[in-house]
Amino acid sequence: MLFYVLYCIANEAFNVYLQSIHSKYSIKLFSAFTIIEYTFFCFFLYCVFLKKDIKKLVLLVWASFMTFAIVDYFFLSKGQEFDSITSGIESILVIFLCIYYLYTELKGFTNPTIYSTFNFWVVVTFLIYFCGTFFLYIMAESMRESISFQKQYLIINISFNILKNVLLCVAMTMKLNSTLNQQKSLIPDLDDDLFLHNKINSFD
Repeated sequence: MLFYVLYCIANEAFNVYLQSIHSKYSIKLFSAFTIIEYTFFCFFLYCVFLKKDIKKLVLLVWASFMTFAIVDYFFLSKGQEFDSITSGIESILVIFLCIYYLYTELKGFTNPTIYSTFNFWVVVTFLIYFCGTFFLYIMAESMRESISFQKQYLIINISFNILKNVLLCVAMTMKLNSTLNQQKSLIPDLDDDLFLHNKINSFD
């Protein structure tokens, strides 16, 4: 997730530069970002899911999306249009996978600490982000000539990207806290043991 956040920041900065010089490669950058972003998310889910059948499902969904994205880029849009269809399908797949993960994790759970885990926050972050930008991306190509839509696109896209990166930073903090708490529970408190030992000796 750290590499994903760094990639998003670098991509946004490079995209701003390409648009400032009116480069035709900005559209290609959007297409590449869609594929790489989806790959990051599927790799994350592949790591967190434990059942082999679900891992195979994640790989199958990833491979299917990659195939469609390549076909759309080379044969449908031919790299000349914003990949609204591909982005829309990516959003639907990510939302579906997020809901499925939350369903499997929350189904009959008894441990309330799931809300403070790294995996939970990452999934919720992607769910919020793709729900917020779904309609924005599928309308981007058809409405790109509208000045008012461009302003709205810029505001909404930047807002949800900032929110996404902030929540992912929170998620990484959650993982750190969880790890520290686990280590603390495994390491005995030497001060307490020493105090108890001295107290026993004083009674003796």
